[in-house]
Amino acid sequence: MWIGLLWILGCYGISIAVLHLLFGARKGRKKKPAKVLLITKNNQNQIEWYIRSLFFFSGLKGYEVTATIYDEGSSDDTRQIIERLSHTHLLNLRYQMDFGAVDQFVSEHEGEPVVVVHLSNREDLVKIPV
Repeated sequence: MWIGLLWILGCYGISIAVLHLLFGARKGRKKKPAKVLLITKNNQNQIEWYIRSLFFFSGLKGYEVTATIYDEGSSDDTRQIIERLSHTHLLNLRYQMDFGAVDQFVSEHEGEPVVVVHLSNREDLVKIPV
């Protein structure tokens, strides 16, 4: 009975050691931060949840995210919420004045993976990398 118990504990310990070695080797590699472009207008009720979940789940998965947020002229507290969250997260807030700003952002980051999400469009919400 004791030999069986020691055998189980030994296998458990070896599997933990192998997992630590695999994840340690994976953490050593430097990954490019993923870029997310969020387009918003009057989303004060959801914007904090979107941003916090984006950074929480990306941290859980082990990759870095930088988010650029284009505000299309919100008249509610969306800008204040984004500015408050920019102190603790990698956020870049821009005020979109023309329709070509999104295309210009994508062309500036050509060759890099950029996820564009319009937060008012429910079909786009599945593109948020969480």
